[in-house]
Amino acid sequence: MSVRLGILAVLSLGQAYGLQIHGELESRMNRPGKINVGQIYSTIERLQSRGLVIKAGSTPDGLPLYEVTASGQAEVDSWLSFEDVVPSDWGEMVSHVLMATSMPGRSALPVVAGYRARFEKVRAEASRIGERDLPQRRLGALGDTALAEAAIRWLDQVSAGLGSPAATSHQLVMLRPRRGRRPAESQ
Repeated sequence: MSVRLGILAVLSLGQAYGLQIHGELESRMNRPGKINVGQIYSTIERLQSRGLVIKAGSTPDGLPLYEVTASGQAEVDSWLSFEDVVPSDWGEMVSHVLMATSMPGRSALPVVAGYRARFEKVRAEASRIGERDLPQRRLGALGDTALAEAAIRWLDQVSAGLGSPAATSHQLVMLRPRRGRRPAESQ
């Protein structure tokens, strides 16, 4: 999942400041690496220049607040309804699904169903590789099949856990860290 779409999704929940957006992305997704806070701010600048995000005042202690524009909200809506989504890898799919499940008032089922359909297609295409194909092509098809089956199994588990959107979704966390420090994680 691109950080750009994640920022827009977080801001679709309400106004937020940079470090708050960073914390929301970290808590809502299972990313293999941490997101650099500087990347959040540089991405916000690009989103502002494209008219997808605007400044919305500041916090009492002077941190700039941002909010999504109508155009930015349209991108979030498209992304969360699985329109025009081209996943690039497993990690991006997982992040996209997890973000979709965390959004209150929205169903993650279109995202789950969209990825499931794509992986069913990958599995079907891989099954067409035969003994007459090159060994590398057959081995590649085995890898595609294994990945598709794992993805479908995981997506089925996610779908089964989505009986109630309230079970996985949550609003923006309003806990404020002291300047320069992140809030302690609740136990």
